[in-house]
Amino acid sequence: MATVKKFTDLEIWQLANELEQKIYFQLSSGTLSKDYSLKDQINRSVGSIPDNIAEGFGRGGRLEFIQFLSIARASASEVQSQIIRCLNRNHFSKEIFEELNELVDKTVNKIGAFIKYLNESEKTGPKFQGRVSTNKKRVTKNEKQETIHTNEAAKPLGAYPHAKKVGNLLFLSGIGSRNAKDNSIPGLQLDADGNIIKYDIEAECHQCFANVKAVLEASGSHWNNIVDVTVFLTNMKKDFALYNKIYGDYFKDVQACRTTVEVKSLPTPIAIELKVIATTD
Repeated sequence: MATVKKFTDLEIWQLANELEQKIYFQLSSGTLSKDYSLKDQINRSVGSIPDNIAEGFGRGGRLEFIQFLSIARASASEVQSQIIRCLNRNHFSKEIFEELNELVDKTVNKIGAFIKYLNESEKTGPKFQGRVSTNKKRVTKNEKQETIHTNEAAKPLGAYPHAKKVGNLLFLSGIGSRNAKDNSIPGLQLDADGNIIKYDIEAECHQCFANVKAVLEASGSHWNNIVDVTVFLTNMKKDFALYNKIYGDYFKDVQACRTTVEVKSLPTPIAIELKVIATTD
């Protein structure tokens, strides 16, 4: 990958910026310019794509970047739904729709590919490079118990470690989609009483897998060493298809054993959690 010094060097940002320009032209003319509600929705969604790519890049941390890329990708999917509405309302000709839809598809796929690249990368991002040189230095170990704790994954909710070594096996505690920095859950919206209004299973999958990767690396293992996965979903009927597709992208070359079960709820308002067993080198 070519050296990237600023967010405007990123191909995904350039694509998102091109999409924003083309859609803004459509917003400013024709019948869509008078469909004020839909016009405002599209304007916010399409602007969210390059803005979140830029903010994620500016955060300087790999896992944070992945989180913001997931939001950008979700916004692109939202734009895709909105331009279909424009076609349905005769705001777009079929030719204009196909041009915009093709560009959205390309943007979504490129962001997804970049998320996968970052998840497989060993780089920590410039934010952490001046502090420690490897994941092992961020780890606190109880040598007798062989327990592992890391600041690169969300803090455990109780008296348990992120992982524990037994011989050449590594057992991970349940790992969810909470962000290590601020405990946030990507895409989650709650009402005043703490009830879930909206959640994004795609964003949560990416964050959950990123957290698992962080714990593996902190334990001296890596993604390809995973041998068994138990996945807990809170809504099997609604989320399985998309989760299964994303899982396939991450685990295609791993071929670990897997069990997927539905649970009524998890300790925090997350929609997915992984229980992983891996080997150590």
